[in-house]
Amino acid sequence: MTTSDLTSVKLPFLSARKLSDPFNKSIITYEFRVDTRELPDFPVDANARPSDAAKTKQVYKSVRNSVLDGSLNPDEDITPGLFGYKHLGINVVADRVDEIDNKTAIIHFKQGQGVMNGGHGLAIIRELQQNPGISEMPQNFIKVSVVVGLPVDTVFEIAGANNTSVQVKQSSILELSGAFEPIKNALKDTPLHNNVQWREGEDGIIKVEELLAVMTCYRSDIYQPDDKKKMPIKAYSSKNLVLEDFHKDMEGYYALLDILPQILEFQDFIRTQPKKMYNEKGGRFGSLKFVESIYTDVNGERRKKDLPSFVMPVSGERVEHRLSMVAVYPIHAAFRQFVELKDDKFKWNMSFRDVKKFWEQIAVEVVESTRNTCGELKFNLNGLGKSVVHWGNVQDIVQKAITERENQLLRQELAELKNK
Repeated sequence: MTTSDLTSVKLPFLSARKLSDPFNKSIITYEFRVDTRELPDFPVDANARPSDAAKTKQVYKSVRNSVLDGSLNPDEDITPGLFGYKHLGINVVADRVDEIDNKTAIIHFKQGQGVMNGGHGLAIIRELQQNPGISEMPQNFIKVSVVVGLPVDTVFEIAGANNTSVQVKQSSILELSGAFEPIKNALKDTPLHNNVQWREGEDGIIKVEELLAVMTCYRSDIYQPDDKKKMPIKAYSSKNLVLEDFHKDMEGYYALLDILPQILEFQDFIRTQPKKMYNEKGGRFGSLKFVESIYTDVNGERRKKDLPSFVMPVSGERVEHRLSMVAVYPIHAAFRQFVELKDDKFKWNMSFRDVKKFWEQIAVEVVESTRNTCGELKFNLNGLGKSVVHWGNVQDIVQKAITERENQLLRQELAELKNK
């Protein structure tokens, strides 16, 4: 890694302290208190949500008013000077921190690092520095926590956990409103019936937002199968936006319910089926970065103790290896080419048995393509999940196989006509 590969940000601070992880000395957290008038911009590569995605919501209007000590809305009960105690702050992951003096630090970021949580607050403060301007901003501070030493492949996991507060609240409200009842009914005869976490605090092997993310991949009415400029990447990158989409268009999601049990059965098949065929072709399925293993961790290091076998949610199959969901979402999205909306309901355009056979025919090619892209991205799984190129490549593989299948059927029909 050369200096040119790093993005460096100068951070003036009011106070700072340095904390070591008590169990992992290679991970260090720097905690800064920063004047909101001097807060610099940070990369947002590690943030699962775009920083301007929800700035129009009331909560962010309140943040803006609080930074300015209530000057935007005098009716809001705001005590001047307390913004730093109200806002949770900005959480950042970085490569290293250089302390220049007792008031200035330089933070260095690799690609894929940056703000994990607090991106909306950062964007709002940066806007206020421009309008009404720094001279019009009162004295306030914001907490900035910078973590260095985190393994690259854990960044998206931690960023996702940092960004769940709004998601959980929204899913709980939707559950209380009865919005998920049709989905529960669709799953009543499946093993997932009592295994979905519909609201905060419930038990479940799958969260409702993850379920909706999979459904989003099959919305061929919204994401046209032949359009690579508009693909459902948010299914991976932002579960919060998926919940918002569901809230806005519940009927569109309900239209998938007839085939939802098969979609979830298909997901188990996608995750486990390639292993045998990939290994027979000379590959090592269990060593792939985007494959979960009971023997090795996300960094490919041998676990001190093997995990119990993974139990697939629908099939109940016990496996030692399975595709990670970061690799599965683009496959689901590519298979939206096999569903179509008729009479307000989505249907497969071929038998479900043929859908599974189709996957068997292309599985090795898709896994190999995923391996190549993952390598090009320096094995950054977060980058893989958000790669427009990768999603497009998987879609191309499916489309090519569809074309070959159609040509084969056409040749068969022509041969039959000749023999008549």
